[in-house]
Parts: sequence; structure tokens; C-alpha cells
Amino acid sequence: MGDGVLGLVGATAMTVGLLFLAIKLLHKLDRRGVGHGRVPMQILQRLPLGAKQGVVVVRVGQRVLVLGTSDQGPSLLTELRRDDRLAALADPNAGPAPVAGRDPELKRLLSRLTLFGLMVLALAGNAQAQKRPAAPKDSGRKVAISAPASVAPKQVTAAPGSGTLKVAPPDAPSVNVQIGQGNEQLKLSGSVGLVVFLGALTLLPAVVLLMTSFTRILVVLHFLRSAIGTQGSPPGQLLVAMAVLLTGVVMHPVLEEANQVAVQPYLNGQMSQADAYQKGLAPFRRFMLANVREKDLAAFTEMTGVAEAKTEDDIPTLTIISAFVTSELQTAFWMGFVIFLPFVVVDLIVATSLMSLGMFMVPPVMISLPFKLLLFVLADGWSLVGQNLVASFHR
Repeated sequence: MGDGVLGLVGATAMTVGLLFLAIKLLHKLDRRGVGHGRVPMQILQRLPLGAKQGVVVVRVGQRVLVLGTSDQGPSLLTELRRDDRLAALADPNAGPAPVAGRDPELKRLLSRLTLFGLMVLALAGNAQAQKRPAAPKDSGRKVAISAPASVAPKQVTAAPGSGTLKVAPPDAPSVNVQIGQGNEQLKLSGSVGLVVFLGALTLLPAVVLLMTSFTRILVVLHFLRSAIGTQGSPPGQLLVAMAVLLTGVVMHPVLEEANQVAVQPYLNGQMSQADAYQKGLAPFRRFMLANVREKDLAAFTEMTGVAEAKTEDDIPTLTIISAFVTSELQTAFWMGFVIFLPFVVVDLIVATSLMSLGMFMVPPVMISLPFKLLLFVLADGWSLVGQNLVASFHR
């Protein structure tokens, strides 16, 4: 109890000493500031010698200077010292001169001694507080910590020869991913299985987008924005969102069929995982084969070595996806060419009109852009583009 009180007193004394030191430092900095660092000046005596000449005795702090004034400005003549300075400062017309006495020096010395004493007292208190009796040695002592039923109890062991307790670190959590039920289930355990599963999830969106109408719709929308001439409006994120929505409209029958023939029976336990995969892929294959060009399909079947396939069911899915993506890009470029035609006509008309008027320095795009926007809005362009995009797919 006595050591605790002594430590508290020492800490309090150190805090007070630090505060006192901080106040002194702030006071010194304040004295060196702009407002308090000005040297006091006072004119003690003025003696005119002519119309524009004279002698002036000036007190600057503790110094007494004799200045000569003329047309060229003031100039230093001499500095009064000893008896002459005291006589000038004792002039009844002059104000009281500040004389440095011993009181400030004595106060400064006392403050430093007080601060030193407080710091010594604080250090002594901390040294006494740190002296505590050592804990009794006990080797091999174990303490069990109670835990919930789902958590294994941790062992707390005291290290031999020391009074500190060491807690055993918990076991690393195990990650297990299970897909499916029964004998057809797929199990992925450990870090390798988790990495494989996440890698498959990152590739899944790309595969799904390549097997749907998303590619054609997005390319056509970008061509439309370029044809109008608005480089940043609508933004790319909005075009992607519109492409996703139109893709949902186009692919709704296909997704509904895949859900009925594959997903729901598999979830109800009526179908194995392999059968569900085959039946769920069949609607997407029919959709891609209905929208792929025969020329592209023949070219890719020949490149992959399945040109001798007798039926469409014998063609691998990867070959169909490659031919479908190529066909979608070809169709999207044709649609982009058709979209560009009316806007190119507007640009030609505006450019010809400007040249006939002799306005060669005016950019035609600046004049044609409002007319293209007006033409697109009056023709209800967004609705026409959306309807024609959805109608261009065979389902």
C-alpha cells in the first residue's frame, strides 16, 4: 500500500514538473514572438542646428545613441557610455528606464531548482514502485479454462522457472466446401480446394456471358454512342447495365427451361449431378445453334477436327461457343453499320452547308451533334434499338 501511494505521488510530481516545464517553454516562446520582442525606443533630447539639421539623443533598450539628422536621413554620431549614459537616462524629461535587477535572475534560479527537485522526487517514486516481490515459482502448473461445448478448452500452462502463464494458440480453422448430396457430391477441403473453387467462380461469369446475347447487345450500344458523337454519355456502366437487362429479356425462356428440366429436379433429388449438367446445358446449346451462322460453325468444326459430326449433338460445346461468339460479333458490326448511316448523312449535310457558307473554321461536329440528338429523340431511338435487338435473336 505504501509503495502504491509513493508511486502515485511520484507520478503526480513528474506530471506537475512536466507541466511547469511546458509553461516555462511556452512563456519563453511567447517572449520571443512578434508582439513581445520589440525593443523599447524613446527620444530623450532633441537639439536643432538648422532648418533641416539637428542632433537627437535616443534611448534604445539600455543603450543611448546620439543621432544626427539631415536631408540625407539620420546617421549615428556616437554612443553614450557610463556616466554620460546615466546622466542622459536621469533626465527628468525622459521616462523610467528599465534596469535589469537581480530579482528575475533569482526567480529563474529558484524555478529551475524547484523543477529539478520535482523530477528527482518523481524518479525516486517510480523506482520504489517498481520494486515488487517476485511471484512464487511453480513448475508444471496447469489451469483449465471453461469454454462452450462447440469450442475445445484451452490449456494455460505456467512456464517452469517463471511466474508468467502461457496460453496455447487455437487451432487454425478448417475450410470445407461441399457441393451436392449423396454419392454424387463434390468435396473440396483445404486451401487448394478453396483456391480451385474460387477460380472456377471467377471464370463462370465469362463463360455465361459468352453463351448469351450479352456480347451483341453491348457492342451495338457502344456503336450507337459513337455514331451519335457523345463520347461520355451515356457512360459505360449504364450501357453495361442496359445490356444485362436486355440479356435477361432475351434469355428468359432459356433460363426458365433450364430451371425446369435440370435445376429443380436436381434440388429435389430426382436427378444426378451429371444428368442435371447435361440437361441444363441443352437449352443453351439450342439457343447458340439457332443464332450462329452456318459459315462460322463450319469453320470452327473444321478447326477443331469434328467436321465429320453427323448431328448437332456430336459437336462439342466449346466449338459451339467459339462459333457463336464470332457470329455475334459479325452481326453486331452489321447492326452498327446500319445505325451509323443516318448519323453520317446528318454530318455530311452539316459539313456541306458550312462549306457553302464559307465557315471553314467551324467544326462540323459541333453543329451536327444537336441535330443528331434531335433526330434520335424524335425517332424514339432507344425504344427502337431495344426492340430490334431483342427481335434479332431466334429463341
